[in-house]
Amino acid sequence: MATITNKDIIVVAPEQYRDLARKLSHEIAKKTGLNGAYWTIKQYEDNEFLVGAARYVILLGNSDENNLTKDYLPIVGVKLINRAGACFGYDGSKALVFGEGKLDQAEDFHKLLKEVMDNPKTTAAMLIFSPSVWYIIWLGLTYWLYKYFDDQAKRKKLRRSQTEVALTLFLTETFDQMAGIMKTE
Repeated sequence: MATITNKDIIVVAPEQYRDLARKLSHEIAKKTGLNGAYWTIKQYEDNEFLVGAARYVILLGNSDENNLTKDYLPIVGVKLINRAGACFGYDGSKALVFGEGKLDQAEDFHKLLKEVMDNPKTTAAMLIFSPSVWYIIWLGLTYWLYKYFDDQAKRKKLRRSQTEVALTLFLTETFDQMAGIMKTE
């Protein structure tokens, strides 16, 4: 196990993911002892020159929601993992976490959500990003309720759910490697 260096974590997110960014920052700080903070996209753009490689940056939101994601997608490139529209990956100290929100992914995402909820390790992390167990159950049921909503609302809800699952998977499967807590073999 590698030692954790004294770096900061900045979670950059659009307004609609502010709550998730704060939860992620808090959980990472608890898990690692690193200093974490939520920044708006504007705060990051205004201070980007100060960030450098000494701080980890996790960008939430797809390229329509967070213009910084579009800039970093080519950098993360093939390291981006897409599991039924729940996307996460990193390169060096920069990470991307987002949901795609494509309606044709809803059935596969429902299966992924069930897989996440059946795994004790990811269930515990999922509870961090979802306010209650009832909400998690509701996420699974929303797939069957999509016909009652217009397409834009469906995509937005699916994208939010995919982002929550992507955060869970990023925190449980990838973050330790990114932060140097666990060496890759």
